[in-house]
Amino acid sequence: MEGVRARHGIDPGSSRPGGSRSAFFRKLRWLTQRDRKEAELLEELQFHLQEEAEERQALGLAEDQARWAARRDLGNFTLVQEDTRATWAWTILEQLGQDLRYACRTIAANRLFTTLVVLCLALGIGANTAIYSFMDSILLRSLPVSDPERLLVLNWHAKSTSGPDFVMHGMSGSSWDDSKSGTTSGMFPFEAFELFRKDDAIFSSVFAYFQPRQARKLNLAIHGEADITSGLTVSGDYFRGLAVLPAAGRLIVPDDDRAGAPAVAVVSHALSEKRFGGPASAVGQPVLINNIPFTVLGVTPPGFFGVDPAGAPDVYVPMHANELLGAADQFGFRAERYLDSHYYWIQVMGRLRPGVSLVQAQAALAPQFQQWVASTATNDRERANLPELVVNPGAGGLSTLRRAYSQPLYVLMAMVGLILVLACANVASLLLGRAAARGREIALRLSLGAGRSRVVRQLLTESVLLASLGGALGVLFAILGIRVLTFLLANGQTDFTLHADLNWHVLGFAVALSVLTGILFGLAPAIRATRVDLVPALKEVRAGESGARHAFTRVSLRHALVVGQIGISLLMLIAAGLFVRTLSNLQAIELGFNREHVLLFQLDARKAGYGDQDIDAFYSGLLKTFSALPGVGHASLSDSSLIQAGSGLPINLPGQPQDPATRYLAIGPGFFATMQIPILAGRDLDERDRQGSTPVAVISEAFARKNFGDRNPLGQHLLLSRNGLGRDMEIVGVSRNARYGGLTRDIPPVVYFPYDQGYPRPSEMVYALRMSGDPP
Repeated sequence: MEGVRARHGIDPGSSRPGGSRSAFFRKLRWLTQRDRKEAELLEELQFHLQEEAEERQALGLAEDQARWAARRDLGNFTLVQEDTRATWAWTILEQLGQDLRYACRTIAANRLFTTLVVLCLALGIGANTAIYSFMDSILLRSLPVSDPERLLVLNWHAKSTSGPDFVMHGMSGSSWDDSKSGTTSGMFPFEAFELFRKDDAIFSSVFAYFQPRQARKLNLAIHGEADITSGLTVSGDYFRGLAVLPAAGRLIVPDDDRAGAPAVAVVSHALSEKRFGGPASAVGQPVLINNIPFTVLGVTPPGFFGVDPAGAPDVYVPMHANELLGAADQFGFRAERYLDSHYYWIQVMGRLRPGVSLVQAQAALAPQFQQWVASTATNDRERANLPELVVNPGAGGLSTLRRAYSQPLYVLMAMVGLILVLACANVASLLLGRAAARGREIALRLSLGAGRSRVVRQLLTESVLLASLGGALGVLFAILGIRVLTFLLANGQTDFTLHADLNWHVLGFAVALSVLTGILFGLAPAIRATRVDLVPALKEVRAGESGARHAFTRVSLRHALVVGQIGISLLMLIAAGLFVRTLSNLQAIELGFNREHVLLFQLDARKAGYGDQDIDAFYSGLLKTFSALPGVGHASLSDSSLIQAGSGLPINLPGQPQDPATRYLAIGPGFFATMQIPILAGRDLDERDRQGSTPVAVISEAFARKNFGDRNPLGQHLLLSRNGLGRDMEIVGVSRNARYGGLTRDIPPVVYFPYDQGYPRPSEMVYALRMSGDPP
């Protein structure tokens, strides 16, 4: 055969005698011109056979004998074609194409089996993709700004912040506790911010921002049409530090953040399209923010949400805007807080200079902060418990969402991962059963010379194709799952900012998961299917004869899969049982008030333009109106709902230190009757308790037990004082304990007092209406 090839110039690398081309271009030509090349190859081989037969005829052989001798010397005609093709193209790609075509024909011929497998896999892949989309948006995604890896978030950590022996005497913001290590927070005094931005060797820019509770729901009026939106107060370097470019106009600069500067604001791209018709139309427009006139300076780029994925402000104003306009209550600012080194209220981030690392920043900034914070301590006890600076990467922004959702998402990811493993086990069992039915087919292919690895690869291709179809359908399930999870996590919040989506990261995860899943459930059945005794399989011998050993192996593998499925199912049932028990325990928690037939809603008179002189009359007038509505048995109001409450004020007994665990609730007349909280001693607060009357208070059972023990608290006095304001309140009642600030927390000692007796000034209020039936 080789002699014939050499004599006639058959080159496996070319379809013409003596041909020689670059291997790469030869293979490309094969892929793009396969049909023509096949025809040329067949024509060339027939030409060589004809020439060889003619030479043998010239030597005296008969025509038939010469033809058969030429064919015998050439060898296997099909093998010559295969060898030539192998040099033309990438064999692996050609075989992959063959495997895909075979898999498509097999899948199309078994529609019921395919439908069952694809649906099973789609549920598992879709659930995993949906959960991963939330993990991507919360845990993995960087801020949509330029070079986010150079951003840093500044925090501090202290062993304990409870009690009076701490340099922080007040805070407007959040902190998070660890039972082992202490308390961490990102709130700093303004003086600390000034300290950080002096260090130009570490940072190219340092910026601060503040979103008080009042700024989360601003009254924004544009051309006479009002809307509720969220706002953020920022320092002059905020946008420069984030390296953000405006979509229109310009953004806030340091000259805008100073006393005496014009009142300007920057709006989000979404707000500009919603209220102005586009970014270009928004620039220069006058707006009213809580009835204070501002001018729109510029528009942020699309997709920009600030530095906290948990909040996407629509309005940005300079940090000095409140001080400039004298509107201390509009954004939660007071002028004295700017220079109060004991009041922690702003969050700080910075952009590192090129070449400066996180470790270098920590080493340079920590001693400076330690020296400064030590200078703010007023006694030895405060000096013994100073906060320490912690520098964290800022590429992902603030960790608000991570702290809130990371653990539940990890749990959900583990659960849906088990669901996918269970689906793979189910499909593997189906494939094992199907492999048994295809045993004779596989044995026939092996007997004809197909390599075992080649058959395994072909079966794996079919499995991966099935998984890919399941993944494609799973993406559709994931879209539905994302919407459902967003709805559940939002829990009715209209301003919920966590929005996962199917970006390229998530789609890449779905593709990788589909391929991995196909290999996972297809490998064992494919290997098992190719381990057959050829002769018994070709004779269709039943188990019990020579194929008994392989039947036993197949049954053992199937039993292992069943045991795995049972184990995973049992684990998931236990987890579901624990979850149901947790829900049952939460449902059984004694609230201390009757939650049935109560309608709660919130109003903020200040955002409607009411000042301190009129706000009390506005709320009391509305309360009378609501009380007279048909179907309303009792009505009252409070500065927050019981479950959402969580505030504390410096309230203490005369001559005793303040207890930081004490909480308060400013309420209206008839609050205990409306919420059906029993009064254990004394009386409820009623209409006689108003501005100008004797300041009074009702204490909870926990407060009475902690501060009075067995003594009668009625007639005793409490002191409320802060920033030179306060009042002396007489205790007129003791109420039963009610849940305050959450269902899982311990019930703290609570003081209830009238909202309209002078201090603190009422802001937004929550109305509670006790209905005769279910609220509309």
